[in-house]
Amino acid sequence: MSETTSSAPVLQIQKDGNTPQHGHRKRVLQRLAKHGYTSFLDYEIVEMMLFLVFKRKDTKPLAKILIEKFGTIDRIIEAPRESLMSIPGIGENAVSAFKVIDAIVKSSLQSRIIKKSIIECFDDVLKYCKASMKNLTSEEFRIILLNGINEIICDEIVQKGSIDSVNVSPREILKLCIEKGAKGFILVHNHPSGDPTPSVNDVYMTKRIQEAANVFNITLYDHIIIGMDKYISFRNLKIIKE
Repeated sequence: MSETTSSAPVLQIQKDGNTPQHGHRKRVLQRLAKHGYTSFLDYEIVEMMLFLVFKRKDTKPLAKILIEKFGTIDRIIEAPRESLMSIPGIGENAVSAFKVIDAIVKSSLQSRIIKKSIIECFDDVLKYCKASMKNLTSEEFRIILLNGINEIICDEIVQKGSIDSVNVSPREILKLCIEKGAKGFILVHNHPSGDPTPSVNDVYMTKRIQEAANVFNITLYDHIIIGMDKYISFRNLKIIKE
């Protein structure tokens, strides 16, 4: 009996390295290596972040959905777990990847300011504070402590408050300065509204803290309020004076 031939299509199995998605990823990463991240749109950077989680999936549609919902990359990686998990296709692995990336970014920014003169790295301090605070949904108050030669000793979160206020006592601030051996400090807090204009309470609290610091011969160099895309300096506003 003769052997019959089937007209059914033959299933062709491709190796992962030969898939269209593999070729796309390779081109994207080559472009990153050659031109850097500035040559990419935001959704393309999110697409690359998702490469870490999804080994073969086309991540571009999901990246575009994330940008559409959260607006910016920093808001994506800082978003609460529940908000991220509400996006179809985002699971625990993706959330964990975003949180690791967020931690790496902020740790890197912090490492650029510790043990450096505030005069030399003030712009880096602002970048660090903006990255850490501009997307917070409630007020957070932190203090950057300086040694006798204006090097940054550490950055401490003093208090977390409500959506529109935080109250810090001069005693709390001075206690921390004395414990850490600080000779000067900078106050930083955020306004979740996005408007960094100081409130009456902000001004009153700052003046009280400066008066208390003067008693101990500790210098308050500045109080910075972080908004969404801008900041204000009490020293620039002449609220803090020599």
